[in-house]
Amino acid sequence: MDINFTLWSTNMSGGYKVIFELANGLVDRGHNVTITALGGDHSWFPLKARLNYVKPPWPIKLLSPILKVLLKRPARYYEALTLTQKLKLGFEPDLVKALSENTPECDINIATWFPTTFAVYRSDKGVPVYLCQDFDELARERGHYFTHMFHESLYLPFNIITISGWLKEWIKENYNKDSDVIVNGIDHNVFYPRKNIFKASNPSRREENISSDSSEGPKIMSILRGLSYKGDQDLIDALKIVAKEFKNVTLVAVGKKEVLEKLLIKKDLNFDFITFSNASDDKMAELYSSSDIFAFPSHMEGFGLPPLEAMACETPVVTADCLGVRDYVKNGENAFMVPPKNPEVLAKAIINVLNDEEIQKKFKENGLKTASHHTWENAINSFESILIKAMNGN
Repeated sequence: MDINFTLWSTNMSGGYKVIFELANGLVDRGHNVTITALGGDHSWFPLKARLNYVKPPWPIKLLSPILKVLLKRPARYYEALTLTQKLKLGFEPDLVKALSENTPECDINIATWFPTTFAVYRSDKGVPVYLCQDFDELARERGHYFTHMFHESLYLPFNIITISGWLKEWIKENYNKDSDVIVNGIDHNVFYPRKNIFKASNPSRREENISSDSSEGPKIMSILRGLSYKGDQDLIDALKIVAKEFKNVTLVAVGKKEVLEKLLIKKDLNFDFITFSNASDDKMAELYSSSDIFAFPSHMEGFGLPPLEAMACETPVVTADCLGVRDYVKNGENAFMVPPKNPEVLAKAIINVLNDEEIQKKFKENGLKTASHHTWENAINSFESILIKAMNGN
């Protein structure tokens, strides 16, 4: 099959990681796969598919020097809509049209984010498929206009593939549409238990490579995104409570540098932290393995892959009930799952794990078993079968 994935950008993110894993798997099975995107940087992932970047039109090229000064870096084409709105330039580039017009001939054309559904639909190329990792909270972060766009996208005549049971049920309940589910996988050649990785006895408030020391206090790892629905502030408030019970608590924080600085450079923190930005999968595996707990405070997720990666690295998990994790978390068996938006309950769960070696042992053992059932091979097999069915009109 000739398969095209239509993306907004190729920058590092959990959602794009899933897409790239699926694309690589399809290439390995002999399919001709293209990634069509407005721009970005795919160097963080060993992508095997052909890249088809849309060239910016001349008005955007003219704006590039101005935008470079404002951003302190070269502007990317996919940012053009947001930037022209902020600058109040009186026009907005039609990025959907640009994507649509640059779509190659294909058998299957896959939208990967709700704005790209309109590009796929208008391109009239291939059988339209929507790989839906989107949900209300994600759209609301971008405002009223994009929230409406998300809901409109689900009325388009697409074959829909979701990444979790709750999304399948939500689409059926709200749009009376059936969808197929593929369950995300893990690369077990990367995510496995590591030993003696880093030390945080003198944590500094900057990126740093460090190695293990049993004399230090508990290390709580989390991923901070700077988006309200990700629950960053809930985690910080929870750790303030945890730090009253344990000495030398250290947050191992992963995220964009500017996000981490904004969240963590505060005088009222009573715990230490170490930050890592642009962490590779290999680095993530090291950090999971070196932490006493992985905390996932997100309010809502399409699936929620990081806790599963942490389980594969034998790290006890405490997660908010963000819906997506329900596909693999069994509360009290392989992790603690607590109500979202509740720092006090999140802190209590973290404290319970830190105080109980039997719970730690149970979560490590059962987490490893849970993670072992999730492979990209299984996910790609399901995905390929669904695409073949869609192409045959079934």
